[in-house]
Amino acid sequence: MPELPEVETIARKLRKAIIGKSVASVQVSGLSLRKPIEKSFAQGLRGRTVRGIHRRGKYLILELAPRGFCLIHLGMSGRILFHQGGITPLKHTHAVIRFSDGTELQYRDQRRFGQLSLHEVAKLDQVPELRLLGIDPTSAQFTPERLSGCLRESRRDIKSFLLDQRRIAGLGNIYICESLFRAGIHPGRRCCSLTQKETRELNRAIRTVLKSAVRFRGTSFSDFMDSDGNPGENQKYLEVYQREGDLCRRCKSKILRLRQGGRSSFLCPRCQT
Repeated sequence: MPELPEVETIARKLRKAIIGKSVASVQVSGLSLRKPIEKSFAQGLRGRTVRGIHRRGKYLILELAPRGFCLIHLGMSGRILFHQGGITPLKHTHAVIRFSDGTELQYRDQRRFGQLSLHEVAKLDQVPELRLLGIDPTSAQFTPERLSGCLRESRRDIKSFLLDQRRIAGLGNIYICESLFRAGIHPGRRCCSLTQKETRELNRAIRTVLKSAVRFRGTSFSDFMDSDGNPGENQKYLEVYQREGDLCRRCKSKILRLRQGGRSSFLCPRCQT
């Protein structure tokens, strides 16, 4: 699933490509995604101008003029691709947003777990899905003190806590595994058992891992591409994720895979005791 760095990569690309453009037409497949695409989606977008591009957690948001927001979630396998126009939509294309200059955005989603929705509101915090999100880990408000306050109140394992988008928005399996490794914390540790020092290290690790992943334009194994159709490069620099059986670059122990809540956790048994 695309996580914060992948969505941020697309957002940065689209800020250069579509801000200021007006929507001329919208074509939808008629198939449902995670939620059905409402009939008003295409009609509501036509004639609007893209005023800004935002990201909240794993959501990509097109701010529209004179008002409103188009919310996009890539789900498990979604892609947003920007074209100069005249490209025949491929299989699994569920929306084509064409601009008045002939360029277009195509939304493709083979597994159809994504979301496309239009919200006729004046402010981002009025969008229902966004009100449910926790703090963004790239924001100035994501401090060790704030993280510590949340962890003290929870007896969940740290991996499950970090996956909860109502707590911290944007993290997923890849970057949680990488952050816990960098901080030297086992994914099965109880939140309330972390010391102040460990919490500071975790806060720093999350920020460092996300910053690096954005710099390398996200992680691509099979599905993720940016809006120009290019894969990311961060997979070259992963320390533990998808490296089961390989040697830890720190201590030379073998990387292990554990099952937690139906997901795989990757860790070094020596560095993350």
